[in-house]
Amino acid sequence: MKLLIDTNVILDMVLKRSGCDISMELFRKVKETGASAYITASSVTDIFYIIRKETHDTSRTYVIMENIFRLVAVLSVTEKDIQDAVGQKWKDFEDCVQYMSGKNNRMDYIITVNRKDYADALLPVMTPTEWMEMDGGM
Repeated sequence: MKLLIDTNVILDMVLKRSGCDISMELFRKVKETGASAYITASSVTDIFYIIRKETHDTSRTYVIMENIFRLVAVLSVTEKDIQDAVGQKWKDFEDCVQYMSGKNNRMDYIITVNRKDYADALLPVMTPTEWMEMDGGM
């Protein structure tokens, strides 16, 4: 099972925002079930920027990123993903690029805390809790 993890799920966990416990439990369940978790290359730059902005510590940000890469693999964002996203004309282009990358890489689910951001998605979109409750993620 392949899961595309939305940027905010990672940020909730790393920055200890509301929902951080659920995000940590999600990654425990991913490991337990043998599912594969992915983020997009475009998410990597967003995550790095936001963590560095919050921590004011570039060295610490790199350590955090290395830890994130122990949990997820990174999907390339291709020209096709960008062109497909432009064609969709979603209000939130960033989410659409993530979605198109996930769709074009045959992800099984998108895991996000903001389901409304993916209202036009054809892939199943779930919150971390919904995925974990779905027969343990399998």
